[in-house]
Amino acid sequence: MMAANSPESLGDILRIQRESFMQEGDASIQTRIDRVERCVDFLIDNQDAIVEATKKDWIHKPDSFIKAVEIIPVINHAKSIKKNLKNWMKDEVRKPDFPFNLMGAKTYIKYQALGVVGVMVPWNGPLAMAIVASMDAFCAGNRVMVKVSEFSPHAADLLATKLPEYFDVSELAIVTGEVEVSRAFAELPFNHLMYTGSAGTAKHIMAAAARNLVPVTLELGGKSPVIIGAGADIAYTASRTMSGRLINSGQGCITPDYVLLPDAQLDEFIEQAKAAVTKMYPLDKAAADYASIATDAHYKRMHELIADAQAKSCNIITVDVGATDARRQFTPAIVVDPPEDSRLMQEEIFGPILVIKTYKTFQDAVDYVNKGECPLALYFFGDNEQEKATILSQTSSGGLAINEVMMQLMMSDLPFGGVGHSGMGSYWGGGAGFKRFSHAKSVFEQGWYKKLGAMMDPPYGNTIDKMLKMQLKKTR
Repeated sequence: MMAANSPESLGDILRIQRESFMQEGDASIQTRIDRVERCVDFLIDNQDAIVEATKKDWIHKPDSFIKAVEIIPVINHAKSIKKNLKNWMKDEVRKPDFPFNLMGAKTYIKYQALGVVGVMVPWNGPLAMAIVASMDAFCAGNRVMVKVSEFSPHAADLLATKLPEYFDVSELAIVTGEVEVSRAFAELPFNHLMYTGSAGTAKHIMAAAARNLVPVTLELGGKSPVIIGAGADIAYTASRTMSGRLINSGQGCITPDYVLLPDAQLDEFIEQAKAAVTKMYPLDKAAADYASIATDAHYKRMHELIADAQAKSCNIITVDVGATDARRQFTPAIVVDPPEDSRLMQEEIFGPILVIKTYKTFQDAVDYVNKGECPLALYFFGDNEQEKATILSQTSSGGLAINEVMMQLMMSDLPFGGVGHSGMGSYWGGGAGFKRFSHAKSVFEQGWYKKLGAMMDPPYGNTIDKMLKMQLKKTR
């Protein structure tokens, strides 16, 4: 393992990057694309090493899953950047107000790089999140420092040892270390700081950043609900819900956390959900495609959540997929109607446990979701247009998928981000990352008549009185 950074060394890295940024000036489109392409080169050249490092951190994860979910979408994001960056970088022309518009004045927005962007990535996808955030910062013309979670030591070591073959420290620096290094990282005077992780830790990150007035982007999580309409195809809905719940063994920020469905659909949904799990993870494959729980502490927490539900006499249904303790795999579970004071309802589950609750009316389901914090994702299954309109207009979430789960994240032209308790600010698709790590500078250029501004200078007289009288009118 490569030696971890000391908290004291971080300021030196920041200084090197900031000086290099200032010397370079506005990075050309060629330079920005080159840096994005070097990110892709790293992924392609080291794809097998990425798979091995991920598996060492997790104990077990399917090779195909790692490449399909944690590498391919990142490469697709790079393709989107290359395709669209020229348009994103263009000045946005705006219309000058009267009477400047009659006198040849110009107004526009110029997107300008911020400087050095700090990125803090979590343990459930450190490689993908580090590279995506770096590409977004690069395409906006910035330099990047990335702090990798201490709970992903092998992924962190791979990034720290291999990325220097593609980037100078003045462009991209990987920071490793324990909590004290993370704390020192969050306290640095970056031009922008992005954090992905829990809401609890985010409060400390914001407090640390606030001491230097560093703006932050927070990608958090929460309890992402699935609302099922009365006319939904239950077999399809159960299959897609369980696919989303069990991908990465539920350790994803937008995986479905709980289901709300009509009373009459409960039994059918449970049977179809069990069938879907058995089909995806047949016993004869011995859980070969089923991911481990990432850490011992998180594995223990899964058991504690189920024990709490058992102590509260909940109906718990498990589906045998061949999970083993040796692989730190947790058997998929469905828990029906746990009480509101249970840990399953008070915490983001972040594991292969799905909660099901029933409702009497569709509005009851919407109201239930709205009583809680805004989730990072919300899912609706059904074909009723009125129900769909209600979901769109009466709920708030970072993203929404209709008759599918998680695909909003896979779309290269859609931004990704939370709202309220699930985060602030967006990045990733649709140029959102470019804008997130840019300053939208407002520019005014005076036109051919250069005396217009002076009309508002003292001493005041009839001219300005006439102008004010003409402007001071109701807008109805």
